[in-house]
Amino acid sequence: MALAIGFVSLTPIYNAFGWRPLFFITGGVGLLVMIPLYGLLLGKQSEAPYQEQKPGPQPKLTLRALGGVPFLLLVFSYIMQGMFFWGITLWIPLAVKSLGFTGISQALGSALPYFAAIALAVPMAIISDKTGKRVLIAALGLLVAGILLILLPQVSSGYAKLALITLALGYWASSYTPNIWSIVQSTAEPQAVGAAAGIINGLGAGGGGTLAGFLVGLLYKHTGSYMSGFVALGVLVVLGGIAVLIYGRMTSSRGAFALSTGRA
Repeated sequence: MALAIGFVSLTPIYNAFGWRPLFFITGGVGLLVMIPLYGLLLGKQSEAPYQEQKPGPQPKLTLRALGGVPFLLLVFSYIMQGMFFWGITLWIPLAVKSLGFTGISQALGSALPYFAAIALAVPMAIISDKTGKRVLIAALGLLVAGILLILLPQVSSGYAKLALITLALGYWASSYTPNIWSIVQSTAEPQAVGAAAGIINGLGAGGGGTLAGFLVGLLYKHTGSYMSGFVALGVLVVLGGIAVLIYGRMTSSRGAFALSTGRA
């Protein structure tokens, strides 16, 4: 919702005044809102609704506690999706403008993929909960999104390209992102869930996002088109989807082995 509303409201400001005033406006609003909220709502530590760790040695964080070798596949998939998300998000206003959209149509076009993510969130959540096939749905979230981006060169209309980008990001956000955290919580040992989530999110959002910004920018410099960078992101996110499918196969095989040997 923040991205959807943000692109609609901030793109006209960027077009009118440039990026420097935009940074002052968004940073200033954040400070004016957040500092008073912290002062009013931040409670005392003694009132925090959590239990402190018991004294004594804590379990060591091991790869096995994180979920074993399959955990590395989840990390890889999240890096790929991080590149997909940030590669589009960082460049989409300029990419939409390159497709022929200007003014308010540029703002709406930039926000459209995120509105699609909001619209698809509820039905995809219902499907995930009813079927329980979270690994498959998460994998399809990456595979379908990647294939849609790879198809960008096959259409010439700016509206068609924007439709593919919108469907790709909307379907990915509603299918992969919610399910991946359920998968992590169900496979990592309880004391390692926080660390597992931190590793995945840190490498995926930080590392993937940084790499994606450079990748799209470099490809634009060499080809003159943002679509070439988006297609490259599509290939990478397909690889991420394949990694999730392999993860599902490995974990299901491990579960079957445990049952057959009485180690479940």
